[in-house]
Amino acid sequence: MPIQVSCPSCHGSFKAPDSAAGKKAKCPKCGGVIEIPTPVVAEPVYEAVEQPVRPFGEDDFEVEPPPELPAQDTLKPCPMCGEMIQRDAVKCRYCGEVFDPVLRAKQKRKSSSGGDDEDLSALEWVVAILCSGIGCIVGIVYMVQGKPKGKKMLLVSICMQIVWGVLRVVLQAAAQ
Repeated sequence: MPIQVSCPSCHGSFKAPDSAAGKKAKCPKCGGVIEIPTPVVAEPVYEAVEQPVRPFGEDDFEVEPPPELPAQDTLKPCPMCGEMIQRDAVKCRYCGEVFDPVLRAKQKRKSSSGGDDEDLSALEWVVAILCSGIGCIVGIVYMVQGKPKGKKMLLVSICMQIVWGVLRVVLQAAAQ
């Protein structure tokens, strides 16, 4: 819909395209500068609907109960890490702490019955015997991680350090 514009110099009336809204243009009659306004969008007028007046009733003064909040009482903080977990949880999903005594006993039996972390693999034996310095470091790392085979690997590596030291002394004595 074109915009109706009038020139302030010659008072001529013109129609400008919608794309020229907010710009300046020359008057085709007198050459004066015309500012083309942006079209004003009329807001819809809402008519007030008159409602009949009625006296207050007893229902108008009833207090509504507060809305039900999400069940905060179903959550509790984990005693180990402090994250919010379900009140009836048997294991924390964040830190892995087990709260159920039956499940805890089952996990304890499983870990003490000789899991994969207790026995050294063939490669770990080779490292502990032939490269005992590296074996000591690996054993300490395993101990920091809480693996039971760390102590075993550290002990084997230290013993092999002693054995290799004694063997070196004996060979040097024999060579002289």
